[in-house]
Amino acid sequence: MRRELSLVAAYALLLIAMAILAPGFFTAANIRDMILSNTPVLLIAIGMTAVILTGEIDISIGSQFAITSIAAALFAKADLPMVVVAIGAAALGALMGALNGVLIAFVRIPSIVVTLATMVILRDGLRWVRGGAWVQNLPRTFQWFGLGQSGGQG
Repeated sequence: MRRELSLVAAYALLLIAMAILAPGFFTAANIRDMILSNTPVLLIAIGMTAVILTGEIDISIGSQFAITSIAAALFAKADLPMVVVAIGAAALGALMGALNGVLIAFVRIPSIVVTLATMVILRDGLRWVRGGAWVQNLPRTFQWFGLGQSGGQG
């Protein structure tokens, strides 16, 4: 408990220092921009928190995120509706996570070993398949997700 209180105190001091040294930090526009630009990381952090709370670790998450991002871009370039793009990317991510889960829970391979192996396989597989190339000429409906929105309008 004492350790947690020291973390809360350090965090509070950091917030106070930010309020004094950078008063524009807590403006509504800056907080909105931080939330929009960090949403992908926040979503990943929620999933990682659940994994860590179970006493496991997943170091393949970055590679999985890269693959689902490329898949979403390719789905969008195929002129699929954005709902299908989002569901397809989420389903692919769930499939990769399920594969890790099966290997950990049922085959009883330690999570660090499974996720290290899948990280390398996924990362190098993506590099091999894409040749390191970006997905270009994305449709505007897909690009909207990366732009700042004001009240849901882009």
